[in-house]
Amino acid sequence: MIPIESIPWIQFEENYRNLGGLLFEDCVSEPGYTICDHYSHPIEEIPLTFSRNQNLKGQIHSLFDRLDLERKKGNYPCGILNYELGYHFIEGLDLESSPLKEGTSLLHITIYQNKKRSKYKNPDLKFDSLISISNPKPKWSKDEYTTQWEKTLEYLKLGESYELNLCFPVEFQIQGDLFSYYQNLKAKQKTKYSVFYPYEGKNKTIVSLSPELFFEVNGETITTEPMKGTIVRGNTKEEDQKNFLHLQTSEKERAENVMITDLYRNDLGRIAKQGTVVVEELFSIRGLSTVWQMVSQVTAKLDKPFSWNTVLSSLFPSGSVIGAPKRNSYELLRSLEFGNRGVYTGAFFTSEETNHIPQIRACVTIRTLETESNDKSHKAIYGIGSGVTVLSKPNEEYEECLSKLKVLTSPVPPTFQILETMKVSNGKIFLKEHHGNRLESTAKRFGFSFSKKKLEDTFHRIELEVTGKVRIRFLLNEEGNFHWEKTPLPKRSIRPTIQLGFAKEPINSNDVFLYHKTTNRGVYNHLTEVCKELGFDDCILFDKDGRLLETTIRNLFYREKGKWFTPSLETGGLPGVFREWLLKKGWVEVKPTTRDDLLRAEAILVGNSVRGFERVTLVTK
Repeated sequence: MIPIESIPWIQFEENYRNLGGLLFEDCVSEPGYTICDHYSHPIEEIPLTFSRNQNLKGQIHSLFDRLDLERKKGNYPCGILNYELGYHFIEGLDLESSPLKEGTSLLHITIYQNKKRSKYKNPDLKFDSLISISNPKPKWSKDEYTTQWEKTLEYLKLGESYELNLCFPVEFQIQGDLFSYYQNLKAKQKTKYSVFYPYEGKNKTIVSLSPELFFEVNGETITTEPMKGTIVRGNTKEEDQKNFLHLQTSEKERAENVMITDLYRNDLGRIAKQGTVVVEELFSIRGLSTVWQMVSQVTAKLDKPFSWNTVLSSLFPSGSVIGAPKRNSYELLRSLEFGNRGVYTGAFFTSEETNHIPQIRACVTIRTLETESNDKSHKAIYGIGSGVTVLSKPNEEYEECLSKLKVLTSPVPPTFQILETMKVSNGKIFLKEHHGNRLESTAKRFGFSFSKKKLEDTFHRIELEVTGKVRIRFLLNEEGNFHWEKTPLPKRSIRPTIQLGFAKEPINSNDVFLYHKTTNRGVYNHLTEVCKELGFDDCILFDKDGRLLETTIRNLFYREKGKWFTPSLETGGLPGVFREWLLKKGWVEVKPTTRDDLLRAEAILVGNSVRGFERVTLVTK
């Protein structure tokens, strides 16, 4: 194994800009860091395009035999296999009699001489001002998609296929530095299989943020992870869990996933030792930054030593991006989609061999850009699609497709830490368990490294070291490290009365940072400044429909007909641990709340875990 060298981001960027080459990166396994395989010093580039006037079948077979030899010589063959190469590898299809046009790209492979593995801390990116993106233009409108969806459904009802992955391209323009845009995208969508692959003199580049492993070979073991089934992450803990459970129990999503898992089992069975094909995971739900993803894992022992021709003839393209049965689905999709997918839904691979042990990794090229450059201007194509079954609905499928475009144009999220503000009194952290649970939940939502033991040890140290009444600002960074700062709490003989008014404008309920306590408090800080300008100590936040939520640093409580209530926070607002404690005690109830409810209230209080309850004077001007 090549050792991992830990280097600063600035050094990594400088090295890459000097050397160029291929980056194959894992941004998930170690939160806060990127593990990078950097391939450089190309020996040869090998493109292959479709032509009826040459023996393509023989050329492709010889080419992949050569890749096996180059790997054994100590070189690093890497590259992209276009979706259209399926006409060669899918049993029963023939490339030379295919409907492909002359010059259609089939693959591009580069043989590299060097590979360096390194790890760098993810940079605090500020590239947005250096890059501009035109509005993505889907090839199909909603009506056009629905027309093709109805044809797809008809094929399914006739039994021509059990599932069809209907896809279409989106075009847009990028102005600026493409390497910076790649880093920008990685900050928004962390995946295990990120690719930056310039070729043809850097005129073309593959930029991929694929979360899906196609296959991985280590010696005689081959592992596949068919990915099928997606739902967006929720903003609140409750919504996120609800979406998780919906995906986990969805009849449609499970049917799709098990269908593709069975397809992989059958495909692997053709190249595996008898009895070694095993489904290690079925319907596993994995959390990415923006979506929950349903994944299964199938492993096997290869019947013969790894060879590209044998493995690709069994597996390529991935059934997860076609449907089942593979051959019929592939041909039907060609007639439905009117053209080539190109790089999208093909495969990107890297390969090497150490001590006669082949190590191959290939990802399915979903969430992938195919770009063509003219200096700092880049024409980009981005494929989107979804699996259609008889349980599908066209509106939902089209919206699912378009939702995959958000990552292209959304701003880079700020670097932040998870925050808890706690009160320590007489050597005890008030509501310690509630603070710890909320911190853990937020860490899971944002993919931060988290150790419960480390948290408990840090809490224990605070309780041993801190004396008197103290406010603790408790922080967790992405790498899983805790840090805390203390501030003495002043003694108060009289509880202050808070001058409380209403905010001037509604909050954005789609901002996930309004539901979790982090150092990214830009919205709260802005609202606090506006409150001060209006002469308030604090102000009440509300959503676009006028439902009241919380204040900038406190939760809100009011009495109505002798009972105490707190606003629902489903559309925005941070559920404080003090509020949660009161709810569990049964001392307050959640109620959707309007301005009129508060104006009619018999009494109003605000509170949090540091200040406790505070009286309110409501200012309605």
